[in-house]
Amino acid sequence: MLKAVRIFSRQAPVNLFRRLSHTDNSSIDTTTRAASLGRDSTFPAVYNFPALSKSPSWLPEVKFAVPNSKRYETNVTTLDNGLRVASEKLFGDFCTVGIIISAGPRFEGKYLSGVSHFLEKLAFMSTDKYQSRDQVIETLHDVNAICDCQTSRDIIIYALSCRTTGVERVIELLSETIFRPKFLPEEIESAQAAVFNEIDDLKNRRYDPTPILTDMIHAAAYGNKTLGLPKYIPLDNISRIDTSMLESFTKEFYRPERMVLAGVGIDHQQLVDLGNKYFSVPKSDTMNIDEKAAEQNKALWTGGTIMEERDLSHLSFGADPLPENVHVALGFQGKSECSSYFLNKTESTNFFSQIAPCHKEEHDFVSACVLSQMLGGGGSFSAGGPGKGLYSRFYLNVLNRNEQIKTAVSYNQAYSDSGCLYFHFGGDPSYLRNMIDVAIREIGFLVSERPGSVELERAKKQLQSMLFMNLEQRPVVFEDIARQVLSVGKRQQADYYYNRIERIQADDVYEIARRIFSKPLALAGLGKGLNAMRSYTQISDTIQRQFSAKTRWRIFG
Repeated sequence: MLKAVRIFSRQAPVNLFRRLSHTDNSSIDTTTRAASLGRDSTFPAVYNFPALSKSPSWLPEVKFAVPNSKRYETNVTTLDNGLRVASEKLFGDFCTVGIIISAGPRFEGKYLSGVSHFLEKLAFMSTDKYQSRDQVIETLHDVNAICDCQTSRDIIIYALSCRTTGVERVIELLSETIFRPKFLPEEIESAQAAVFNEIDDLKNRRYDPTPILTDMIHAAAYGNKTLGLPKYIPLDNISRIDTSMLESFTKEFYRPERMVLAGVGIDHQQLVDLGNKYFSVPKSDTMNIDEKAAEQNKALWTGGTIMEERDLSHLSFGADPLPENVHVALGFQGKSECSSYFLNKTESTNFFSQIAPCHKEEHDFVSACVLSQMLGGGGSFSAGGPGKGLYSRFYLNVLNRNEQIKTAVSYNQAYSDSGCLYFHFGGDPSYLRNMIDVAIREIGFLVSERPGSVELERAKKQLQSMLFMNLEQRPVVFEDIARQVLSVGKRQQADYYYNRIERIQADDVYEIARRIFSKPLALAGLGKGLNAMRSYTQISDTIQRQFSAKTRWRIFG
């Protein structure tokens, strides 16, 4: 200790002790100041360190941030060819930029299902300028960038994060990837292997069947059309998708008027200039074709049932086997999206309508989000502390009271012209009939009585917290900007949606529940013993009986 003090004393500059000795610190007593550090210490006997409650006089005055409503303002500019450019300032040396396109599986009606899945795997491959993927990777390394491509039912997103000094090279790469890909034979083969392995993992290795069940409930709800077309490519189509089909799809849908170029952490004028430079593709003169395609791709809820009998006994998280479960989903037509993507982030939603929604539609959508959050749910085991949704209805009324039910979750997925609110229940195959009974009883509670003030406020706070928590990450802010601008041409900030959630009352949740559950049922099942389940007609009729006080609690007669 003394040796360290002596070394410090020899190396410290003279003016440091002069500053310390002249600093006012009345909180230190003179006797304390004169205390010796040791007999052999060379540190001055009298010293005066600055008080922690005061700033040193030689430092500049502290300037605190001032709240500014324009600090997080999203700027939007529409280029001559119809491409919308949106950006928002953010501190730091890194930024996120990308393109969102109104495309995806719902538009594959005249193509083989799986084209969008293939395009996701072929992103950032060779182009006219970049002769191989190695050149693409080298460019990404030069600007410390990472890239990603994600496909949902009605949008495709290409995104990159990089240093702000490398924005131009990244946007040039985006332009090459979207407008000038080569689709070489070896790249097609690589994509075939990638999608095959992904499907094989989903069906034969993953214990959680949620992605497959989501595809099934959408197919049952929309009759294998538009939003009912599969997100994951059917195995029979893997070898049938070729370069010509991919080029035809991109030529039809990869057009500037169907895109938004978005950026976070980048100057707006710089992004506009780069958009004009690298995305100056002429606007397509195909208005009549677009109107016809819009009519063909309009979502129509039909309801229906899809069952897949399958042995799930071999699925497990590890080497040890887990109990075999059977899974069912009950879906109802929800509200189309009118708000922030992160109010209902379960899968991906679309924002490509060009007209701002009316207040009534937005209020109904937020009410549906609160309803789904109030139901909540999860698995029979949930690691973690408070805030995991353990006081939601599906935990309190379903998982805690029915040990044979291992999964009970509510999902709310919304799109530009429709929505799907559905329950996923999973458990012991011998308990399948009881699972359906439990689900119907929960619907009966929703349509017969208004929620209590405590659980309603809890659901609203959870939804508000989730909204703000998601928007703490730069790539998530980018995605929210891109989706909202693609939808309504502008972006509302998080506090706008916070206030919309705060306005929801018990009557709003009660009314939206009665409207949603009165729509035709969509039913999907996956696993063993599905033949023992009651018929679609029986289940649907019993749900409708919940609306009458006389027949409400009569479950299957």
